[in-house]
Amino acid sequence: MRAFVGIVALCAGLAAAAPAAADDAGDAPASTGAEQILRGLVRERDVSLLVDFVRESLIAGIHGHEPPPVPDELTGRAEVLGQALKAQGALAALALLAALEQRAKQALREIPTPRPVLPPASPSTPL
Repeated sequence: MRAFVGIVALCAGLAAAAPAAADDAGDAPASTGAEQILRGLVRERDVSLLVDFVRESLIAGIHGHEPPPVPDELTGRAEVLGQALKAQGALAALALLAALEQRAKQALREIPTPRPVLPPASPSTPL
């Protein structure tokens, strides 16, 4: 069932990305982050599997029946996609961490070193 929820969330993200990209038609290419991440991972067959399952579940619900079990092929593809996205996320996190480390070190180098504070001189102190 977790696989089903993940696939539904994935499709919802794709569905939301399309109208957002359409609004910016005059701007830069309408390639969203979700599109770039999912390119080459999600196939048309995956979408068909998901939509067929949701359709069957909806029809079963309308007739008062239990939803059908999640097909093994859909569960398998969800697991494969989950692993691929996990690997991409790990690489992205490592790249982000390296960039943050580099920026933090650069910021430390740019901080001016404070001048030492001298104690106040008294009039009787020789120069």
